[in-house]
Amino acid sequence: MIFVITSTKGGVGKSNSAVLLACLLEVKQKNFKIVEIDNNNQSLLFKNSEFLNEEIMISVKLDKKTEVLADVMFNTMNDPSLDYIIDLGGGDDTKILESIISLPLDKKYIIPITADKKYLKNAVDTFEMINDPENTFFILNRYSTLQNLRQDFIYFFGDEKMGIQPVSPIFTNSKYVAIPNSQFFQIAADEEQTILDLAKISMENDEREIHNIFFQQANGDRQKYHQLFMMYEKSKEAAKVFAEIIENTKPLNLGNCTETELKCTENEQS
Repeated sequence: MIFVITSTKGGVGKSNSAVLLACLLEVKQKNFKIVEIDNNNQSLLFKNSEFLNEEIMISVKLDKKTEVLADVMFNTMNDPSLDYIIDLGGGDDTKILESIISLPLDKKYIIPITADKKYLKNAVDTFEMINDPENTFFILNRYSTLQNLRQDFIYFFGDEKMGIQPVSPIFTNSKYVAIPNSQFFQIAADEEQTILDLAKISMENDEREIHNIFFQQANGDRQKYHQLFMMYEKSKEAAKVFAEIIENTKPLNLGNCTETELKCTENEQS
């Protein structure tokens, strides 16, 4: 499967969506690579991540598109289990989209949007350029709460009571998933990790056991123990956010539920 993260406009969360999709594929125990194609690209490396590294994350300029697409075709034919996440830059970089559409591979298209009305027209343009409604999803980035989703994205859903129509009728029947607005994306990034890396600390360790481990690691250093303790508290909150993301993104149909996902859900419920 090729997941294409694209938009004709920058600043809507394409790179963050690509990394988050990588986190979801990781908990699904998928084999994948991320390719960022952007003339203004900056390599997205998470130095302290357990699963994202230079072998998985590749960043190239637009003039390398032919070689990149050849690699995608060769690698997927060589290993049919390999998924690709292709993160396309905005503006002129979306010229490569036509070439990707023509690839004889299964594809899902992801169009990230924010609640800003001015960006929704660009999302419509991208949707029409792709022309594959069945395999195209909008990512509604940074909602406040699920209860307020339709209010946050009022120009996507419309509101009859207020007399507000969706920016485009295509939104009425389109597929979408939603991502919460959470400071834990930035908290994880401050540690050069993904939100999954941060969440896993609490997902994979019993609380009583982990504090014994922290005490041993601190080796008598009270400040170090405090730092580890606070990291665990951050991890528990990040796991709740990630569990919400897992639930919200089920329409993407990424695969069967794994033990890691079950633990994440259990942590949220507890």
